[in-house]
This record gives sequence, C-alpha cells and structure tokens, in this order.
Amino acid sequence: MTHIHIDNISKRFGATAALSEVSLAVDAGEVHGLLGENGAGKSTLMKVLSGIVVPDSGSVTIAGKPLTLGSPQASRNIGLAMAYQELSSPANITVATKLCLPSLPTRFGFTVSQRELVARAVDRLQQWEAGHLDPTATMGELSLAARQEVEIVAALSGAPRLLVLDEPTAALPDPSWLFRQLESITATGTSVIYISHKLNEIGTICSRGTVLRSGRAVGQFGRNELSENELVELMIGRSFDHAFPAKGTAEVAQPVLEVRNLTVGSLTDVSLQVAAGEVVGVAGLEGQGQRDLFYTLAGELSPESGSVTVSDSNGGVDFALVPEERKTEALFLEMRSDFNLTLPLSGSFATASVISTRRRRDVARSLAAQINLPEAMLERTVSNLSGGNQQKIVFGRALAQSPRCLLLFDPTRGVDAATKLEIYRMTRDFAAAGHAVLVYSTEIPELVGLCDRVCSLYDGRIVAEHSAGDLDDASVLRAILGRTPELAR
Repeated sequence: MTHIHIDNISKRFGATAALSEVSLAVDAGEVHGLLGENGAGKSTLMKVLSGIVVPDSGSVTIAGKPLTLGSPQASRNIGLAMAYQELSSPANITVATKLCLPSLPTRFGFTVSQRELVARAVDRLQQWEAGHLDPTATMGELSLAARQEVEIVAALSGAPRLLVLDEPTAALPDPSWLFRQLESITATGTSVIYISHKLNEIGTICSRGTVLRSGRAVGQFGRNELSENELVELMIGRSFDHAFPAKGTAEVAQPVLEVRNLTVGSLTDVSLQVAAGEVVGVAGLEGQGQRDLFYTLAGELSPESGSVTVSDSNGGVDFALVPEERKTEALFLEMRSDFNLTLPLSGSFATASVISTRRRRDVARSLAAQINLPEAMLERTVSNLSGGNQQKIVFGRALAQSPRCLLLFDPTRGVDAATKLEIYRMTRDFAAAGHAVLVYSTEIPELVGLCDRVCSLYDGRIVAEHSAGDLDDASVLRAILGRTPELAR
C-alpha cells in the first residue's frame, strides 16, 4: 500500500530550477533509495518535506493526510523525522537532551527533571542497540560516529510515519547496526527515504529507488535491476569510468615526510614515511589513532614523544589538512565561496592591510578552475553550495597553500561519485608534481584503488604495511581487524 505520495514538487531559486515536477511514491514499510549527484535536488526536496523550504507547486501526502508545506511543526505533527548527514546539534547539549527534544520532561511544569531526562534517554538508547553511548555526555564530547548514532536514534525514537536518512552511514564504521534498526522500524509500517552515495548500501537495504538529476526525477529502479555503473550513468547523464587514476610508476624518491616513534592520544610508537610522488593510505576502524595522527601532523595536537621531519618546503607550508568535518572545522558557512577558497592567501593580495577585492577574485577564479568549481559558485555563500562543491573548496584551499605534504582525512565522505573521481584526480596530480599525500578513508576499496601503499592501524599501532602484491581489500581488512600473523600468536 502506497504510504507516501510526493506529487509534482517544483522549486526555483531565482533563475535556478532546484526541483522540476518531482514525483515519487513510497510504500508502507519500504526503504526507498534516493540517488543523485551533489546539487541534483535531494537536499531541496528534503527541506520541502521538513517544512524549511516552501515549494512553488506540488503536494505531499503522508498516510492519507495532506502535508501543510512550509511548516516544520506540521511536518513533525504528521509523523516525519529526519537524520541529517551534516550534524547540527549544539555541541553543549547532552545526549539525553538531544534524544528527548522537543518534549523535555518537567517538574511542576517549569524545570527539566534531569533524572527523568536521563532515564528516558537510557531507555531509548537501549531500545535501539546504542546503550554504549553515555546519555550525560555533551554532543561536543562525542566522536563523529557517535554523534551520527545519536542523530539516528533521535529520529527513530519518535515512531515516525516517514523517516528520512541523509547519508546515514557516512560516519559509521559499520552500517549493519543501522540496517538492523531499519528492519525493526519498517516492520511496524514506517516508510524510509534513504539518501546515500554508497551504491552497495542502496542495493542491500532498498527495495526500490529514484534517481534525481538537475532537479528532475530521471529514473526509478527496483533492487538488482541496474548495475552500479548504470546507476552512476543515470545520475550524471553520461558514460562514467569508475577507474582510479593511474598510480605513480617512478622509483621511490627520498622521503618528504618521516614520522618516527610518534606517541599521542591513542597512538603508540608509530613510524612511517611518505616519499615525493607517493600517496600513502591509513586504514583503521574507528578510534584506532588515525585522527590523533593526522591532527598532530597538522599542528592541532601536541605529541607526547617522537619526531616529525618534513623536507624543504620550498616556500610553502609543511602540511595542509582537509579535515574530517568540513562545516565545523574548515568553512565559514555564511561567507562567500571566494573568501573561503582564498583565506590563507590573503597576504598575497593585500597592501598595507587593505585587501584588493579584484586580486582576490582573480586568485579565486584561478583556484576554481583547478578544482573544477563553476565560477558562478564563487559569489555564493558556502552554506548555499552542495556538499560536493563545499568539499572542493576545502580541497582547493589546501592545495593553494603549496604544502609539501597533503593530509586528507576521509576526503570523500558524503560526496557523489563524480566529485569523488575529481578528488582522486586532484590527489594523484598533486603527488605527481613531486609532493606527498597521506590519506585516511573509511572505505577500504578507496584506499586500495588510490594509494601506492597502505598502513593498517590496530590498537593505536601500525600492524601491517601493504603494497604491490598484498595491497587488496582482504589483506587490509584482516589487518585492521587485528588478524595479522604477529597479532594472532
């Protein structure tokens, strides 16, 4: 039985048609995939459903009831819940508060009962197999993966008629937890719209799906009807080659980066090298010390012991980091894109502390061309760009600093297939110019396809280094699970 009807939704922002007569239907108890490149209209459609954006035309019906468009309260009242990829909860509220919003328990109708608040949160965490999370912790104290779990549990806990998940596993080390929860909630008749760029997940969890391109619904598919290549081609409207760029073939040069016996946080006695022209990967399950490694090299953390050596920087910086969370760690969301892109270079177009707007825009246009960012995007505020274009700006700003070593921490998290390919190309081009790249990714196939070597972390130590013959998914996976011969003894 069809549970959700989205009929002919259209929305324009000035001359841009963000949505053009988009329609889709979701059955009761169905997980329906929604695919499309960044900027295809997925976010706008979700904002229409949540009441944040008022469409120019169209209607939505949930469980036989028409949704009053443009009212977040009406969306909540009709039974819609959402968990966003870009986590927006204030860092200073507790997990318990997040899980009990918007109906916080009160005492005498005035103050929140903390005891009842925590008790309710504990019940909800246990109900959704997340009892390992501390309800008294603040959101800012949690890892990215833990915050994502809290967002999902909060959305699940309201017994929604329609649950919308936007890249829900982008920060999760293991999606099987989420899949179990979806199986549980869909058994009660809840419908799910599942947005993901991970096509293997779409094939696993979704019975049907819809593809958006340039604001239009260009195709629908059932499970196993289309291959991953066919889905990507439908999303981007042209033939698409999934191949990673060619790896370097020159003999290994002198090290650009040498890390010796580094101990910091959960990382213990780690040593590694990255040579000029090399892309070296770091693999590891959540919390194995990868963040400590990258953020120490970037100067954000102070090591307890060990040394880091970088060869002559030739006028640039030693390191430039593309961080884990672009919105909270890299971008000024309400500033223009050209400002964000050129921020580290302000001294090059300033005279006596006065910035030349013309020179800044010239530099921004040059950088935009390098990262294939449409020039029209430079005048927009970053908050109005798609996630893929935001990530290009973060990447381009890092390249603009002329680092000897580029640090990429999960650089393709939550971006579409076409943008991923561009990030891979830029990474290999940067290395080919005689620089070094150190990259961490939650996706093992990405590391295997992109990197010359991969170092596997387990329990804060490098337990294996993979290259040539043993650089494959299975070898890396065994190592990060602690199943190397040395650890098995």
